[in-house]
Amino acid sequence: MKIGFFYVPYYPLTTSRSVHGYQLVKALRKRGHQILSCLGDGNPDCINFERSKSGALKLARQADVLYIRITGRPGHSFLEKSTLLKLIRPFSLPVVWEINAPVEEVRANISPGPDCEALIRSENRKRKALARLVDAGIGVSEVLKNYIQEFLHIQKAYYIPNGADPCLFDASRMEETALAHLKDMFKIFWTGNAGTPWQGVEVIIELAKKMLTIDPDILFVLIAGDSLWDFPVLKNLLILREVPYVAVPHYLASADLCLCLYKPYDWIEYGFYGSSLKLFDYMAAGKPVIASDMGQLSAVIKHDVNGVLVGQDVTSIIERIRELKGNEQKRKLLGARARQDVVDYYNWDRVAQQTEDVLQEVCRG
Repeated sequence: MKIGFFYVPYYPLTTSRSVHGYQLVKALRKRGHQILSCLGDGNPDCINFERSKSGALKLARQADVLYIRITGRPGHSFLEKSTLLKLIRPFSLPVVWEINAPVEEVRANISPGPDCEALIRSENRKRKALARLVDAGIGVSEVLKNYIQEFLHIQKAYYIPNGADPCLFDASRMEETALAHLKDMFKIFWTGNAGTPWQGVEVIIELAKKMLTIDPDILFVLIAGDSLWDFPVLKNLLILREVPYVAVPHYLASADLCLCLYKPYDWIEYGFYGSSLKLFDYMAAGKPVIASDMGQLSAVIKHDVNGVLVGQDVTSIIERIRELKGNEQKRKLLGARARQDVVDYYNWDRVAQQTEDVLQEVCRG
């Protein structure tokens, strides 16, 4: 197939925000498909058209299907508008939306008030109108699949969770970092953008502060992206900023335990709708994970089988951390089972295969 690919900036691969697009293109190319792009990223795995209206029209005339990423940010609404390219071939150019977030996500980034709610209403009207041209929708979580069907009224809706690259996180391929010299410290890792409101950074800082008096041998290592979040100075807290994604596995190899904690979505009625990339990366690295008992996290992590699920109470999280710190055998078992789940299912080859199935179905009409 020739797949017209309309996506948020994903090339070159930099942070976790670009991982899905980069890995999906790579995996679809491996399956023999041609990826057409006119967004100017210059990915050599794509057939690149000029970044202009004429370039987009040329792409649409050659594509078998359009694959369009839909986010919760108004700044990315140009991606939704690319759906209109279907009108030049209304009966022979199917459109698939990959939904990453509902419009209401802007409440997490914009001050609440009448202007914010007016923006949401306006963007929802546009999204619903364009959805009439869409042949199928892919949600990265079950919540988003329901959103596609019940709110956008796209009849064909599919659930395709994210994954990780087990080869990239293979422990046998890791280079030693400075963290390897901190052998006497029990290292707990967290990765993500601290500036994103739904990340549980405040909880992790509270954990670190309380652990100072409970167990000073625990070191919290945060790979915090390019966020300018104002971290406190604590002797058990190490902040690594702007680590390239391909370097993350090398640092993660030193982790004894990983945290995948989120705050409840009290600003949206859909609940937790994410498909956490950090979770699958931790699992691919064979690390034991403590994750919030919410949304897709609860479906992927089976409590005390391939990880540990916790609520929002910091005291209970501390208890689980100390329990796992004192049980190396259990940590190894949880990590091994988690990695096997990535090898068997939660990987990008499976994502590409399921995505290919959807694209072929809509192309068949």
